[in-house]
This record gives sequence, structure tokens and C-alpha cells, in this order.
Amino acid sequence: MKCVLVKFVFSLGVISLLLFSCNHNRESTKQDTVTIDTSTSVYTAAEREALNYWDDVDMQDTANMINPTIGEQKLVDFLTALNSCSDSIADQSIAKMLDQAKLNKTSLAYFLNLYEHYLYDGNSPMRNDVRYESVLRYLIQSDHLTDLEKEAYRPIYKLVQRNKVGQIAEDFSFERFDGKIQKLSDVKAKYTMMLFYDTECTHCKEILALLKDTPQLTDLFEKKEIQIVTIEPWGDRKKWVNYEPHLAKNWINGFDPHTVIQRERLYDTKASPTIYLLDAHKKVLLKDVELQLTLQIIPQLP
Repeated sequence: MKCVLVKFVFSLGVISLLLFSCNHNRESTKQDTVTIDTSTSVYTAAEREALNYWDDVDMQDTANMINPTIGEQKLVDFLTALNSCSDSIADQSIAKMLDQAKLNKTSLAYFLNLYEHYLYDGNSPMRNDVRYESVLRYLIQSDHLTDLEKEAYRPIYKLVQRNKVGQIAEDFSFERFDGKIQKLSDVKAKYTMMLFYDTECTHCKEILALLKDTPQLTDLFEKKEIQIVTIEPWGDRKKWVNYEPHLAKNWINGFDPHTVIQRERLYDTKASPTIYLLDAHKKVLLKDVELQLTLQIIPQLP
């Protein structure tokens, strides 16, 4: 479990309940409905299932939709089904589902809260920024919201689009314990495991101790030529200096003295620790994953 550090003041569900309740009668010059013909054979069985998942669901039945054993379980099963689809099909499936849900503002608000909980909460085992991006994109592109209303979603939408798997990680400068300034892009290693942490996070100390004091892990990282880079992004120099005993000498241990990472939202660090695995060119191989998954992937690296 991660230490959740930052929570947005308004959830998507609360915002949408307000916005859609004010605008559900607004006339639109464009059709805001997703129509997908799945009768064609170009779709696999899994894709057809995902695209048609909500066809027989009555979104107007508020009692059933907000019943955790019905509505919430249906969404969990839906998100699981999306794992068998391409990102494009998953995106279309989410858009089609939300298109049905918007007909009932209570159901829509309920499901948007669930999407946030399952896909974006730092402690959710189902967390998936790519899927959550689909939810945010639907809201931003909706004809039922004004440009001003869409601004409520744009910051987080931009954040989930950064540092995706396959992209080059956002570069930034940091200060080391020796006083020297270094850039992430200047780290010379076949692989880089970057870990953002908070000095007051108990789980961070546990993870760092595991990496630092477990011989099997230190040997594995040396064999795979992995450089660990730890970053304290919150700007408290005194706490960072006092934290040095928890960090290994052979790691690159950095500090963001001007909190650029936070102010410019270069990385999503709402939960700690936040772990990224990068290749030699700083391309993202793993984004914000649990250490357990990282350790499962590392032995498979070439």
C-alpha cells in the first residue's frame, strides 16, 4: 500500500453532478452519442463483449446503479474485460458506457467516482492511467460542457498523458548530497529505477530498506546494470539531509530544491513511493508501479 499524499478537492463525480445537472437540457449543435456497429467480423469476441457490455443495463434505474453489488461490481467486471482489448477499443467502450450513463446524472456521478477510485487512486490494484485518460477525454470532448467547465478536468488530463510507457521521461535537474546539480538525462546506466519518496512515508522507508539491505536484490540490480535514483520532490532540505541514512551510498540520491517537479506537474506523485523503470535512453518501461511488479519484470530484462 502506498502513502497517499495529495487528494484533489473535488472528485470527478462531484464536479460532474454539478455540471451535468446544470447542462443536461442544453441544446447542442452536434450529436454527442457514441454509435458503434459491432456486427462486423473485424472485432474479436472480447472486443465485442467490451463494446456491448452495457447495452442491456438500465442507467435510469438509479437504485441498482448505485448498489455496490450491482453497479460497482458491473464496473469492476467491465474494467477487467477491457484488459483483453486494445487501448483503442477500450477507449471506445468507455466512451459508449459514459454516453449511456450521462442520461442519469446520479448514475454518471456515481460511476465517475468509481472510475477515479479504481483507475486513479494510488492504492488501487486496478490503477490504469491509460484507461482513466479515456474517461477524462470523454468529459473534455463532451458537447454538454462549456470550455470553462472542462478546465476542471484539463490539469489531471495533462498529467496522466505525461511519462507514458514508451515515452521519454520528463527531464529535470536535482541536487545531490555532494552539492552537485545533475539532470535525469545525464544518468548513465543501462536501466534506471527512479523512485520518488516522502520522508514521512512509512512505506517508503520499508521499500528503501528492502532495496538497500537485501543482498539478492542488490546483486540482481548490479547484474542487470540498474541504477537506482531516489528523488525527494517536496523541497524540505532539512528533512532530506536527515534522511540520508535510509539511502544507499551507491544510489544517486537527489533533491528538488525548487519543487519544480511539483509546481510544473512533471510527474504524478500523489502517492509515495512512486516508481518508474527507464531504459538507457530514459524511455519509460514501467510507470508508477508497485515494487513487487518491478521485481517480477527486472529478471526478464535483456
